Amino acid sequence: MLSFVPIISFFVVGNYAFVPKVCTSIDNLTSKECCPVPPGSTEKCGGSGRGLCVDLRPPVVDNIEGFSGDVDRFNWPMTFFNRTCKCLGNFDGFICTFCKFGWTGPNCDVPKTRTRRNILTMTREEIDEFIGYFHQAKDTGSDYMIPTTLSSDTDKGKDQHFNEINVYDEFAWYHYYVSRENLVETEGNDTDDHQSFVFADFAHEGPSFPTWHRAYLLLFERALQKVSKDKDLTIPYWDSAGEPNCTVCNDEYLGGSNGTNNHTVTGSFSDWRVLCHGHEELTKSGQLCGNMINSYASPPITRNPGGDERWKQQNKRLPSKEAVYFALSVRNYDSVPDDFHHLNNSWKTSHCSFRNILEGFADSENKTGLYMDLVHQLHNGVHLYLNGTMSSLAVAASDPIFFLHHANTDRIFEKWLRRYDVSRDEFPGKSTPTGHNRYSYMVPFFPVYTNDEFFQRSEHFGYTYNDIDSQGLPLDPIEREREVTSVNGMEKCQMPTP
Repeated sequence: MLSFVPIISFFVVGNYAFVPKVCTSIDNLTSKECCPVPPGSTEKCGGSGRGLCVDLRPPVVDNIEGFSGDVDRFNWPMTFFNRTCKCLGNFDGFICTFCKFGWTGPNCDVPKTRTRRNILTMTREEIDEFIGYFHQAKDTGSDYMIPTTLSSDTDKGKDQHFNEINVYDEFAWYHYYVSRENLVETEGNDTDDHQSFVFADFAHEGPSFPTWHRAYLLLFERALQKVSKDKDLTIPYWDSAGEPNCTVCNDEYLGGSNGTNNHTVTGSFSDWRVLCHGHEELTKSGQLCGNMINSYASPPITRNPGGDERWKQQNKRLPSKEAVYFALSVRNYDSVPDDFHHLNNSWKTSHCSFRNILEGFADSENKTGLYMDLVHQLHNGVHLYLNGTMSSLAVAASDPIFFLHHANTDRIFEKWLRRYDVSRDEFPGKSTPTGHNRYSYMVPFFPVYTNDEFFQRSEHFGYTYNDIDSQGLPLDPIEREREVTSVNGMEKCQMPTP
């Protein structure tokens, strides 16, 4: 059982989000430096040829006027470290001991391409092996620690604490943290109890939705490779478009649904629990989900495919293939909505935007590309169709089907990037929601990455998909003809008349 670990018992100006274990010493936290000495070296970050300890450039800080409460993520990661390792050549990682995505070898100078596959084309042995790696990740302690208290608590005289966490839950926690509703405005004077939430989501409802999740999947894939010692491991994808039902929601794949027990997941994941269950109540009391409660005290993950009555007919079925074709026909990556205001922290009202159509806030089933209230299609639609754990943003990654769904979402993103040979300059650089700027650091990844770094074709990161060619078109001739005919025949998305 992973334990609760108090790290410091005095006050340090600033705050600390999750950090590498080797950088949780008092010296590191007071100096705000995370430049460890790698094994086998005598120099910080490995020294010449591997990595150097440098000052971080100040992050692109978006407009935070009007926000209050815990605003740690706006200044990521300078609130706790301002000196980190800058890896040289193709080295990567917080200590420069990994290779950059797409490289391998002792000197990280050997190119490496891996292929993500449709889980439905994998053999029984391959599926069982992959599921086993998920369980290994649950049973393996992470190299990182997560906070159990907010920095605002340390400012009030409380100690900062960190908690150990397993590798799988580490990534489930990332998704909670990046999207948590932690920004609170107090209306009236300090004695009033009335508070309102101002949402700041650094990975959804804005331009960084595809890029943040691309980096997230690559980092999780790397973690699984380390846990399994399988350097060729990739996350499979579940191509749900056009399916009459969830073909992976059974005990042969990712578990079925127990209709007599609140639709808890059956099969090999039946004992998995929801990380950060009750996060809404924690937010109301100004607390952070820190994984301090024994995970087995949380409820099990649930699924009820097509059974959510809240959305009536809209999410009783999976997205159509035609909806995917329509998304691919829209050339514009993203655009500033007419009603955007930084306190809204959302671009979900964007019209004729590939990103917004892919994410699922703009209509693809009717092929309009326009935002409509309560529309949840494509990516969003699959989350809601699955119901249960997957339909709640902050805890969705507790269900392992999350990663297969997002691998497929990334696959559609990749088809679009290849189809239009997109330039990194097309990623929006102004008037974006918080954290969604082209050069914003991605919260809460450490070492730091920017959005524009991941607005590139997958070959740059050493992976591809088994069913598409260099132009993003299907390799299967029948599907290729269907897609090309459909995409070319789509009417151009028309912005609504003012």
